[in-house]
Amino acid sequence: MISDSDKIDRRSPVPLYFQLSRLLSEEIVKAGWTPGERLASEPEISTQFGVSRATVRQALQRLEDEGLVERLKGRGTFIADPRERSWLLQSSEGFFHEEVERMGFDVKSKVIRAEVVALPHWAAEALGLPEGTRGALLQRLRYVNGLVALHVTDYLPEHLAETALTLEREDVSLYDRLRERDGLTVYGGRRTLEATRAEADVAGLLEAKPSTPLIFIESVSWDSDLQPFHCFQTWLRTDRIRIEVQVVRSQAGVRLAPLDSSQSSV
Repeated sequence: MISDSDKIDRRSPVPLYFQLSRLLSEEIVKAGWTPGERLASEPEISTQFGVSRATVRQALQRLEDEGLVERLKGRGTFIADPRERSWLLQSSEGFFHEEVERMGFDVKSKVIRAEVVALPHWAAEALGLPEGTRGALLQRLRYVNGLVALHVTDYLPEHLAETALTLEREDVSLYDRLRERDGLTVYGGRRTLEATRAEADVAGLLEAKPSTPLIFIESVSWDSDLQPFHCFQTWLRTDRIRIEVQVVRSQAGVRLAPLDSSQSSV
């Protein structure tokens, strides 16, 4: 299923299960697997990549949480139907690019602006930085199957600006690039949604009429030390991509970032 050249990097700070889930998802999309096709068994994947069964189960659980596969007890793991999937908004490790691309859609970005600026008040507060601090700004339009679906404005601390601004030259995932260059993996985040109407400038960018109903999302993400390193605001056309939120029972021992004044708005 996976070519022999695809390897797990055991020296990388990225967890093994995360690397494995990425390898599996990339192969599924690249090979054009169709809904209902069966993946290799857990022991086969474990042997192929030299990882434990526990790591395989974690990787498959992540893919199932994202809607890419479906695990049926006693039968195995199968490719899920992409028509039943949406952008899983609460996925901590993935952002729009990863989530929607795994649904089998073609995802493209157009960078409108990329530079180092003084962070606006809301972004400085979300990132826990003093007002007036400088940071990286990315403004992008995101396209799904050739149609513009959302306008997003990202902010990151200045020490990540060199990495973030490479997206002006390459159409890649921001979180993938941060993992590759800075060893940053998203541990968690907080996102809020509200219904809004498109103002004239946003409507023009999204090829919509003024006052068209949109979803407005504001978000902050933090690393394993619970330090915020990325926040964004986005306006989304739900007629072109749905969003989904899954609800699960809380687990004892799960660490959450404190809800203080620096994060109360996101």
